[in-house]
Amino acid sequence: MKMRTVLTYRLPFNPLKDPELYQECLNKDLGIQFSHSIEEQIGGQLKAGFMLTDLYEDTNGSGRLHEYNVPTFIATRAIKK
Repeated sequence: MKMRTVLTYRLPFNPLKDPELYQECLNKDLGIQFSHSIEEQIGGQLKAGFMLTDLYEDTNGSGRLHEYNVPTFIATRAIKK
């Protein structure tokens, strides 16, 4: 059986700006999570005067995206200039 991954929400994902989405996260016990575009995440750091010194990508550890090694998390290390 071939599984499909369904994208439900657009970026940026911020349940604090959408009361209905916030309640859905609470009802499903998902916690409060956020997602950002690369432009938002890295561009914002650079515009704020940070110098990017390292970058790390990772998968969520399970599921279809993990099986195809699609990074779903990005961490950056930055130093204020």
